[in-house]
Amino acid sequence: MASDDLLFTIRTMYEDFSKSEKKVAEFLLSAPDKFVLASVKEVAVAVGVSEPTIVRFGRNVGCKGFKDLKIVLARHLAVAQALRDTGDISEAGTGFIDQICNSAVDVMKHAARSINHDDLEKAADMIATSKRVFIFGIGGSSAIMAMEAHNRFFRLNLACTAYTDSYLQRMSASTLGPEDTVLFISSTGRPRSLIDSAELAKHYGARLIAVTAAGSLLADHVDICLDVKLSQFGVMTGQPNPMRFAQLFMLDCLAYQVANCLGEPAKKSLDRVRASLAGLHGIVPQQPIGD
Repeated sequence: MASDDLLFTIRTMYEDFSKSEKKVAEFLLSAPDKFVLASVKEVAVAVGVSEPTIVRFGRNVGCKGFKDLKIVLARHLAVAQALRDTGDISEAGTGFIDQICNSAVDVMKHAARSINHDDLEKAADMIATSKRVFIFGIGGSSAIMAMEAHNRFFRLNLACTAYTDSYLQRMSASTLGPEDTVLFISSTGRPRSLIDSAELAKHYGARLIAVTAAGSLLADHVDICLDVKLSQFGVMTGQPNPMRFAQLFMLDCLAYQVANCLGEPAKKSLDRVRASLAGLHGIVPQQPIGD
């Protein structure tokens, strides 16, 4: 695991940790400098959990165990200190505008080069021919992307619903069948609740698609993975990871292809949506539908 992924991973997975693991996560996030210097026994005493729980926590976040967890954390702290020493944020001037713009463009170009056109077409056909489409995303960014995917698809007159709560995802997954499709959106492909829902949906015969990192646990559980990875370069301290631009780009490509699969019915639905809005403020050329 890259050191700059560790704290992000822990925050992303927090809701899926056990009660004891949450105590370990809270201690690590609140005092990483103390955590990296402590022994497994000292951490166990400090947070009131067993030593095996701490070892298990390290493995759950992608490390080999407690020692590896401390090594990765120490690397993160060293990098963070180096960035503070260089005045990464306060001394950025106006150059950060170009860097943020360039990083967004870079991730979209990388996503475009990574698209497997056959997989994109198969995923679009799955969605277009589904009786129902459920969209699952959890956490901050991925939950917002799930809502954005719903915003793309309902205008095509598809029966789709976005769920961003792990309990609702699990319950709705149990209602699926072979004519239904689930679209998962995940920055890391690691949240245990998404993987559990994928296993449940697959058990009942649903078709599964994921916009996530190829090779992740979630990717291994779905029929089609549309590969979008976290950006590991060109990201300044304080800058949100630009992968959301890549996710939006992938969703745009998927929605466009779904509309092509649906053909005339999709066009009629979009025309009706546009007409419904024209009465609010007249016709505005090239206006995004819904704005």
